[in-house]
Amino acid sequence: MLCPLASGSLGNALLVASSKARVLVDIGLTQRRLREALAAVDVEPDDIDAVFLTHTHRDHFSSSATGFCLRHAIPVYASEENLAHLSDAFPGFRRLVRDGLARPLDGDAVEIGDVAVEAFDVPHDSPGWCQGFRLSLGPARRRRSVAVATDLGHVPDGIVPWFVDACAVVIESNHDPGMLWASSRPADLIDRIAGPHGHLANEEAAEAMAEIIGRSHRGRVRDVVLAHLSRDCNTPDLALEAQAHLARGKAEPVRVFAARQFEPGPKIAM
Repeated sequence: MLCPLASGSLGNALLVASSKARVLVDIGLTQRRLREALAAVDVEPDDIDAVFLTHTHRDHFSSSATGFCLRHAIPVYASEENLAHLSDAFPGFRRLVRDGLARPLDGDAVEIGDVAVEAFDVPHDSPGWCQGFRLSLGPARRRRSVAVATDLGHVPDGIVPWFVDACAVVIESNHDPGMLWASSRPADLIDRIAGPHGHLANEEAAEAMAEIIGRSHRGRVRDVVLAHLSRDCNTPDLALEAQAHLARGKAEPVRVFAARQFEPGPKIAM
């Protein structure tokens, strides 16, 4: 199962569950919000086997997340740069390090039960390093993959292969450029968001998906989740409309969903 628990600038967490493991990609929620979101999909905190961290911005990992992982003895996997940054930012994170629960991603796939997780670099302006993940679930002969990139300013050609033939794709569709430039946000913030290390616009996400589908075997990519939608400079309808090409002229159109900030879902069977 794949299920966004929350997605947006007020907190991010994505659940990926197989028959033998349950992992979170990011954990940028308060403990109360996280427990409520997990309960909504019938998962207990003690059921979580690991957290994989994309980057160090507070909407993806926080001091509350540190407490949650300590309380439930959940290992956190991240780049060495990100682990060092979090140790400096959160005194409690040093307890995770001392307890052996802060674990570096060294380039090899991490096996959690029957889930294999591989990391790849993406362009974003967070302190430390920003990564996406490809998670492969189930036995070797029937592996299904989920590819995740929630914050990225553009899509370099080198990261497209990480998405090719994934059964489900979680990709940022942050803003509508017209709404962004017409907003009351400071000019330097707009420049940052629209820049190559900021956030992906709807049209850029659509172009990326066209490339991913074009390189994938027919029918392999079945579900797309649009993530990290801006509350002020986007709407679910605009994000989904940009991806309408995924349904045109196809006998088996790709299903496309917009993840929400305060409502878990969709639950996608893997």
